[in-house]
Amino acid sequence: MSGMCAKCAQPFTAGSILTALDKKWHPDCFLCTICKGRLANKSFHVKDDSPYCTDCWKEHFQPRCATCKQIIDPCEQYMTYNDNAYHKGCFTCASCHQSLAGKQFCIKDNGYYCPEHV
Repeated sequence: MSGMCAKCAQPFTAGSILTALDKKWHPDCFLCTICKGRLANKSFHVKDDSPYCTDCWKEHFQPRCATCKQIIDPCEQYMTYNDNAYHKGCFTCASCHQSLAGKQFCIKDNGYYCPEHV
């Protein structure tokens, strides 16, 4: 076997070689950049050519809803306004609590309102 591991720079001997991010790794060397958990045989995310486990990705890179402060799931639709992210169900009129997602709204006293409730 030829080549060197992208992390430890040691040669490959008997055993498996993991290929990810256009590099070759020992399975024990392919780790999450933050928590150092093993990523071999797991799904992972990439930012700036660095791998991250799903939990670390969500915690550090997924947007948080400005209303409920929860992480917005990568599969979930959300909206943004003034650089803030919101679950569609959390961006609501301060008076009637109906969703304002995709609708016209007004701002009053730092709150969002339906035009009828300003």
